[in-house]
Amino acid sequence: MESRDADTAHPHTPPHVQPPALRPDAAAEEGQGEGVRYGGLTEDQIAERVVDYDEDSYGFVRMVRLALLESGVLNEETPLGKLHALRPPKGRRKNPFLFVLQNDLRKSKDFAEALHRFVRREVCAALGVSRVAYQRRPTFRVHMAGGPAQGFAHADGLEPYNHQPGEVNIWAPLSKVYGSNSLTSESSPGKGDFHAFKAGAGQFVRFYGNRCWHYCLDNTTEDTRVSFNLRVVPMDLFDDNHDGPIRTLGRRADKRRFSKIQPLKLGEYYMDSDAEFDEQWKQMRGRM
Repeated sequence: MESRDADTAHPHTPPHVQPPALRPDAAAEEGQGEGVRYGGLTEDQIAERVVDYDEDSYGFVRMVRLALLESGVLNEETPLGKLHALRPPKGRRKNPFLFVLQNDLRKSKDFAEALHRFVRREVCAALGVSRVAYQRRPTFRVHMAGGPAQGFAHADGLEPYNHQPGEVNIWAPLSKVYGSNSLTSESSPGKGDFHAFKAGAGQFVRFYGNRCWHYCLDNTTEDTRVSFNLRVVPMDLFDDNHDGPIRTLGRRADKRRFSKIQPLKLGEYYMDSDAEFDEQWKQMRGRM
């Protein structure tokens, strides 16, 4: 990833989380139409939106709290936004809260069933479609107050991730997010108007992370962020033959080496929102 000058909107952003210098979309340079450039998505579907939903109908916050309580890393009195009071903020790999959510909760049938309903009712409606392919195992994040930035600036449709262009990101906070505890993104591809999402439990952000650069900052707020995110593709735009990401072998950004392409297939990485849940759960169990 190329380096760039300091981010004037966030002058204290470390270089490894800053996006590279903005450049025109390659498809635009080739004179291709909007439908080709965005995988067939409409302008409305790629537009950033904060969407309200009834969180109690799905119980994501309740399930997160229960999983953390049962693992012994949370007490009844502490809200999710204050998890840092229970453990010192360390890197993501040493985060006991994240370990529980990634390794226990997201593999549970209760969470998978709630996610399936959430996608069918809320996400499909937000995209104006009746059926999508959705990421079967969302990614949880616990960005501790006082903790470092997580990951690198990226756009999901570019190397090394290479997700198909008809894919849209769904980012669901389960605690209050704002400022540097949130995710920072541009609002449309190449626009460069980087801003932090502002939302909370009972809301999700729909955005086109496939071509919009996005990243995290060091969390200098007084609140920990708990969230999960997944990617979805309207089924009529889904390409099961898309090459998919290239596996990274090297860790250092300036000495990356890549191995073979890892296709992201329906029934493996993606699930069908229209399919019967119990049957899909049986398939998922074989891939946990």
